[in-house]
Amino acid sequence: MESVEKQGFAQRWKAIFGRVAIIPFVFFGVGLYRAWIATLFRYEAFPTITVFDYFLFEAAIGVVSLALAFAARRVAPLWANKPAVIATGASMTGGSALVVIACFFVPFEPLKVAGLLLAGGGLGSLILMWAEFYGSLNPLRVALYHAIAIFVGEVVKWLFLGMSVPYLAFFAVVLPPICLACVRSSMRRLPDRDLPRAVREGDVKTIPWKPIFLMATCTFAAAFGALPMQPLVPGNVVGALFVTGLVFFGVLSASRWFNFETIYQLAFPLFIVGFLFVMPSFAGSAQIMALCYDAGYTMLSMYIMIVMSNITYRFGVNAVWINGIERGIRYLVELLGWLTFAGASAYLGSADANMVYNGIVVAVVVAFLVIFFTERGLSAKWGVALNDDQMESGPAEGRTAMRVSDLSRVYSLSPREEEVLQLLAQRATVAEIEEALYVSQGTVKAHINHIYRKLGIHSKAELFGLLDSPEKPARR
Repeated sequence: MESVEKQGFAQRWKAIFGRVAIIPFVFFGVGLYRAWIATLFRYEAFPTITVFDYFLFEAAIGVVSLALAFAARRVAPLWANKPAVIATGASMTGGSALVVIACFFVPFEPLKVAGLLLAGGGLGSLILMWAEFYGSLNPLRVALYHAIAIFVGEVVKWLFLGMSVPYLAFFAVVLPPICLACVRSSMRRLPDRDLPRAVREGDVKTIPWKPIFLMATCTFAAAFGALPMQPLVPGNVVGALFVTGLVFFGVLSASRWFNFETIYQLAFPLFIVGFLFVMPSFAGSAQIMALCYDAGYTMLSMYIMIVMSNITYRFGVNAVWINGIERGIRYLVELLGWLTFAGASAYLGSADANMVYNGIVVAVVVAFLVIFFTERGLSAKWGVALNDDQMESGPAEGRTAMRVSDLSRVYSLSPREEEVLQLLAQRATVAEIEEALYVSQGTVKAHINHIYRKLGIHSKAELFGLLDSPEKPARR
């Protein structure tokens, strides 16, 4: 019996890895832009780049992200906007080239500053294109693709560790157009029905303030507690690889105790424990600090990507709009956190600076407790609020998703059952649900039976009637 179970386990994972192996490599282009950033800031390859340059670069990302968010009606979908695509590629590639020239050939500070501003602004646009891609996928696929993408990026970073400066300078200029080609190729591989559409009159422009606030609080703490521009060491790579491996196996696991839901719910506790508590205890070990920093912040950023993408996927809220606001606030708050750290270091003694840090830790924990435990599942609305007029005039997918969210809460559906219900509401077949969630048809049918039993229905006709009903859901 045990050998049969082991054989079944092995066959299941063999099938899973076979399906993962055919995922197009371009879906993982996010990892390449992360490796590109590392060439500029993490290897000490560019001798005149300082920490001030890093935050100048980050500020450019934040400003452009906010600008594109408030221009979403005119520029979205960003990935298909030819002027935006050309400007993005020219800014990232041209900015990188200017930085290389200023650092190695013409030591002219304004040239370097211009290059960093252009490169950062272009990256802000590229990030929002990837947000459009992830917002077209269910959250399980977002987690899977994002985890593999970061893994790919860390492997590339590891390879870069042994390269000489001329090669790093070369990749600093070459990687941007490759990153841009990846996101555009990824979008073209999606079915037409899943592609983001242009913003229309009457579309909902709500702001999911809870994940934005939570990310901003943690980013401020991260900028205050550690310097993001620290040189890249093996500990950084190991930390990120550990987190991506955890998410990868959690997404694909059918275990009751270790699966996508547990990873989703453990993201912020892992960040708080690892980054804010463990890391300060090993201040004398550069490798452990690096591991904690990259593991904690990688887990944090992956979690927020899942949340924000799921809001776009479920409610139809424009990805450029909500992610532009979130990214803009994130990068500007990071700058504020570093400035606070610099001020505390310059004007306060070590005891007072530690007191400030402890206060920030308490603020992060409180924010986590207040928000996470009220919005802990995939059915959470995260501050998204649609009034009756918006529900009537907004996109159909937003109304359906809101209905699924309400039914899931009232009838106590599990996160996986809710995801199946979301796909059923989109008229997906059993085979399509199997493909989307990386589970067997038997598992899908079992989830559907559980959903029917909890909702007190017996057929798809009854299910669609319940989904289309204007009445607020209530237990029968």
